[in-house]
Amino acid sequence: MNNNKYRIKPLELEDAYKFSGWERGNYYLLNDYDFIYEEDWEIKEWLKTKKGIFKRYFAIYYEDKAIAYIGLKEINILKKSAELSIVMDVRYQNQGHGYKILVEFLNFVFTELKFKRIWLDVNAFNERAIHLYKKLGFTKKAYYLDTFNIQDIDKTREEYIENEEEFIQNGRELLSYVYTYEIKRGEFFELHAREN
Repeated sequence: MNNNKYRIKPLELEDAYKFSGWERGNYYLLNDYDFIYEEDWEIKEWLKTKKGIFKRYFAIYYEDKAIAYIGLKEINILKKSAELSIVMDVRYQNQGHGYKILVEFLNFVFTELKFKRIWLDVNAFNERAIHLYKKLGFTKKAYYLDTFNIQDIDKTREEYIENEEEFIQNGRELLSYVYTYEIKRGEFFELHAREN
């Protein structure tokens, strides 16, 4: 998939090597999204986790720089549905790239791949991502508690204190609220047809 500025292609090892030069984020609660792999073997092992019969991953390039990757996970061929995830280099966040990339990607998923439904999970405290997903037309369908990815979190950090109500300590396990958002093919095209 190509437009004038963005190129979206199936994820390969050469793309993953480019992610290792990404800048790390400074938002403490989301640092598990940083691409932290630097050694050759680490990058190859990471890439193995992105391969499988029920997953497809894509690298996103902007002006020939690898700026993000998108995943389709839990692909259900019969129901024509999948879970979406996106990770972006911090240097390219808050510039409108996420919206433009996801509009193009969802158009591809619904048109070329013929999917009928896409959903995603997002931490309740991740207001920036939630704003983006709502703008794209996703609607909240459910919420649940899940094990938070960073178990040894520093609870004195400002980011944690500001979002403390989104967490529950269950014995030794730290849980966080997660929202499930979804969008269906017809909803996506109806919303984005009005934009054009």
